[in-house]
Amino acid sequence: MKNGIALLVSFLLTSSCAILPTSRNDIQKQLKKPLSEQLRPFSSDGCSKWPDGTKERPNAWLVCCFNHDKAYWLGGTKEEKFKADDKLRMCVKEHFSSSMGILMYLGVSAGGIPDYKTDYRWGYGWTYTRGYLKVSDKEKVYALKLLPKKEDSMWKYIRK
Repeated sequence: MKNGIALLVSFLLTSSCAILPTSRNDIQKQLKKPLSEQLRPFSSDGCSKWPDGTKERPNAWLVCCFNHDKAYWLGGTKEEKFKADDKLRMCVKEHFSSSMGILMYLGVSAGGIPDYKTDYRWGYGWTYTRGYLKVSDKEKVYALKLLPKKEDSMWKYIRK
C-alpha cells in the first residue's frame, strides 16, 4: 500500500504540467471547423502511466482502463468525468480489488483534468483543449463512427 501511495504522489507531482485553459475565442474558432478536423480517431494507451495489471495478472484491469479511455477520449462535462472515473473505480474493484480501484480513481481524478497537456487528459481525442464543454448531439453521432464497435477487439485500438 505504501508503494502505491508513493507512486500516486510521484505521478501527481510529475503530471502537474498544467497550462492555461484554451480561451473561449480559440474554442469558437475550432468549433467552426469540420468535425473530421476536430476529433481524432479513437485510440487507447491502456492504463496510461499506471500498470495494466500485476506481474501475475498483467492485464488484470486493462479492460477497465480501455472503457475509461472511451469516455476520456470524447470528454464532456465535469459530471460526465466524475461518472467515468467512478465507473473505473467500480470496474477495478470488480476485476481486482477495492483499494486498487480507489488508488486509480484518485490518480485519474487529479491527473486527468482537461487543462493538462497530456495525451490522457479528459477530452484527449480533440485536436484542441475543450475543458468541460458539453459534447453536442452532432458531435456524439460523429464520435460513434470513430469508437470501437462491440465486435472489435480492444487490442486493435491500444497503442503503447
